[in-house]
Amino acid sequence: MKGQSITTIEGLADTAVAAGKAVDGLHIVQKVWLDLDVAQCGFCQPGQIMAAADLLRRTKTPTDADIDAIENVCRCGTYGRVRTAIKAAAALMP
Repeated sequence: MKGQSITTIEGLADTAVAAGKAVDGLHIVQKVWLDLDVAQCGFCQPGQIMAAADLLRRTKTPTDADIDAIENVCRCGTYGRVRTAIKAAAALMP
């Protein structure tokens, strides 16, 4: 992947800060995730957050079908909270 970059969950906030799009030092998706208490066990949350951040990078107003297409398997069944968080983050995105 010469010439390409990869952002991990650990670097997501730094990327948002560098772009001037951070809230309280976090990517908007991370901030909303915490504010809405989306996570239960946390096992799948990095993947859910990264998928949501990528979706919102690609589309400003994701549909339910868009959100369904990017969801990861969640043992705790937080799908409803994930959907709510993605829509809330979309409303806050610059």
